Amino acid sequence: MRGNPLEVSREQVLASIRDIIHTDLKFAGVEINEELELVGGGLGLDSLDLLMLVTGIEKRFGHKIPAKRLNRETMGTVGRFASFAHAELVAAGK
Repeated sequence: MRGNPLEVSREQVLASIRDIIHTDLKFAGVEINEELELVGGGLGLDSLDLLMLVTGIEKRFGHKIPAKRLNRETMGTVGRFASFAHAELVAAGK
């Protein structure tokens, strides 16, 4: 569905990730740039936080992300997760 004017943009996904981190995960006031690590030295999210982030994206965009595709590569940084989630949504026709 490329070129669909209703297609979700990467910027919308990134904005949603930032909103979920600020609001749902209670990191209000923290600057969320694309290089920020989700696990480890960056935000230091635990498995429950990561689950909340993924389910937040799933709920906002109406698409289930396959758990087997979630790993350090796809969720290492805010930017990598945004690109991954956006690609999943585009592939699903969202």
